[in-house]
Amino acid sequence: MLKGVSIEEGLKLVVDRLGCTGKEMVSAADACGRVLADNLISPENIPPFRRSPLDGYAFRAEDTLDASEENPAVFEIIEEIPAGKAPEHTVGRMQAVKILTGAPVPEGADAIEKYEVVEADEKTLRLTHPYRKNCNVVPVGEDISKGAPVLSDGTVISPAYLGILAGLGFDRIPVYKKPQVTLISTGSELVPIDAPIPLGKIRNSSIYTLKAFLEANGALVKMVPIVPDDAELIAQAVDHACQESDLVFTTGGVSVGDYDMLQRSMELLHADVLFWKMQMKPGGAFLASFHQGKPVISLSGNPSAAAMACFMIGIPALRKVGGRKEYELERCRLRMLEGFSKKNFVRRFLPGRLVVQNGEAYISVTPSQGNGILHPLHGCNVIAEIPQGSPAMEPGTMVNAYLL
Repeated sequence: MLKGVSIEEGLKLVVDRLGCTGKEMVSAADACGRVLADNLISPENIPPFRRSPLDGYAFRAEDTLDASEENPAVFEIIEEIPAGKAPEHTVGRMQAVKILTGAPVPEGADAIEKYEVVEADEKTLRLTHPYRKNCNVVPVGEDISKGAPVLSDGTVISPAYLGILAGLGFDRIPVYKKPQVTLISTGSELVPIDAPIPLGKIRNSSIYTLKAFLEANGALVKMVPIVPDDAELIAQAVDHACQESDLVFTTGGVSVGDYDMLQRSMELLHADVLFWKMQMKPGGAFLASFHQGKPVISLSGNPSAAAMACFMIGIPALRKVGGRKEYELERCRLRMLEGFSKKNFVRRFLPGRLVVQNGEAYISVTPSQGNGILHPLHGCNVIAEIPQGSPAMEPGTMVNAYLL
């Protein structure tokens, strides 16, 4: 077992052993936010026909070569084509059709001009300058051509991607099954949220924050009853959870106190413990194990510490199991809005909010940061990284950041 690894080392140790969930087919109506489980190739063109991008008139460009103010080209209007209607005629010499946005361009026509700039009545169209071929004509397959790659395996299906798939007729879409996650809270000091609080006890509140973050990243989460600080009982709970889950998360019991039982529980299970502790604050109290081939991510019992470690290791692991090819948190550079007054003897991570002032992006962090409080996570959508050995950070200091 390794001890005190970096986040990068710890993440690699975990994800290198992870596979993906199975696959299933879902309807297009249920596919948004799911992870695509195959490479999709376009079975057809979008658009499937030449179409008009505007309301106007379609004609042959070659019939306008000599057109001028003094010598306008005069066309006979032979048809009106609204969207959804197939053309009935081929456009011949000095003929035109009235055409609306989205309508198919008839054979023979290869140029379109909008209503506002031409002179026309119900029967004739007058053009006073030459037009080039294919002017204002949307070609077949401009958006997507038949046989072209559409989306690749491991892509999260966004609303825009879903519209593309629907436009290509994918009514059933292959996706990875949502990972099944079991959350186990350990600690004799915990009581359920609907229970009275005897002196010395606290409500099991942070587990709901973790559950929400995991569900937002595609998990199906099950919470089990609180397990007291008993190595055998914790081992039983983990063993049972591994039988029915793709990942198991535990909270509490990963530090060095007399009642921190997770390591002992993993020993009882003969689990493969990868590492203990990470070089980060908060969240350094952490245990990563595998049991029955399933990852067991053991987080601190302190709410903010548990969340930070979950963001940096747990969520990427969950995303990898759920089939995502891009599973790590997206990184960027941001300026600190308020700065941070503490010296940083270890690599520190601060929950914050992305804000924009005068057109520039900043991260705003609450001044009250602590392992045992949830308040800094309110509205958190970005995490600031403060390097080890950094002095107090002044407002405006540029830092690495991770987007949630």
